[in-house]
Amino acid sequence: MTTTRPDWPKLALAPRQIPLGAWLGLRFGQTLAQAGFAFLVFSLFPIAAFLVHADIASLWRFRGELETTTGRITAVERTSATQGGGKHRRGTPVQRLEFEFERGGERLSGVSYGAIVPPELGASVKVEMPAGQPQFARIEHLRSDLFGAETLLVLLFPAFGLAALALSQWHATKELALARNGHSALGRTLEVQRRVVSKRRRSFDVAYEFEAEGRTIRDDGTTQRPRVYEDPRGLRILHDARDPEKHWVVDDASLPLVVDAMGRIQSPPAGTLALRFVLPALFVLSLGGWWIYSLLT
Repeated sequence: MTTTRPDWPKLALAPRQIPLGAWLGLRFGQTLAQAGFAFLVFSLFPIAAFLVHADIASLWRFRGELETTTGRITAVERTSATQGGGKHRRGTPVQRLEFEFERGGERLSGVSYGAIVPPELGASVKVEMPAGQPQFARIEHLRSDLFGAETLLVLLFPAFGLAALALSQWHATKELALARNGHSALGRTLEVQRRVVSKRRRSFDVAYEFEAEGRTIRDDGTTQRPRVYEDPRGLRILHDARDPEKHWVVDDASLPLVVDAMGRIQSPPAGTLALRFVLPALFVLSLGGWWIYSLLT
């Protein structure tokens, strides 16, 4: 088996120094971390547009004892939101209804929302409220805000993003440990076979082997970078000297390690690293802008 490769010299003695650029690239520049930030960035809009106007509190406010009374409509306004509908049919407009009612000789008012036929001004409506809390009164069968509690489903997007980020950090921790203390090896591809996932997404099953600590380690996995495993120069691999089964195919990373001729780890090119921080920067800026907007409104 080939044991040398020009861009994979014998690494410097451990523990090796990890430059800040290389550390940042491994932590936040790999595909999984980028996917996590993408989910977070694109989830901010539906959260800002829908979740902040969702009647979430009704999930617990109206579960206990309720009081009811009769009220009357004082204002009707058609909102820009709709409910229902489909690809070829527009949804029903959501109406904003202001109402007033009496309780203990005091005249009170409230607002409710619903995708209903707009009632006439002065129409009589049934009003419900948690016992002893008339400030939360609403028209029966309607809600207290523009959208219903089902809008919580938009939280699935940031949940996916956070899960992807957490998993990426778990992988990055292992890769950083190998970059700092691991031993290098050169692997050989045994098999590359295409898997049918979808017409647009290609995935490949791969099998490879490498020699470490007097043993031949064989492993397999999946990749979307088959050219890495077809490189006749071999696979660059970092492994744990105590347990070579714990290893990392460096070439299969979306942002592989850069190693100089002296075996020292270098930061990736500034331009390449900068591109990997577009999504994290967008997320931080969007989050900061949202926070400032919420303070000003």
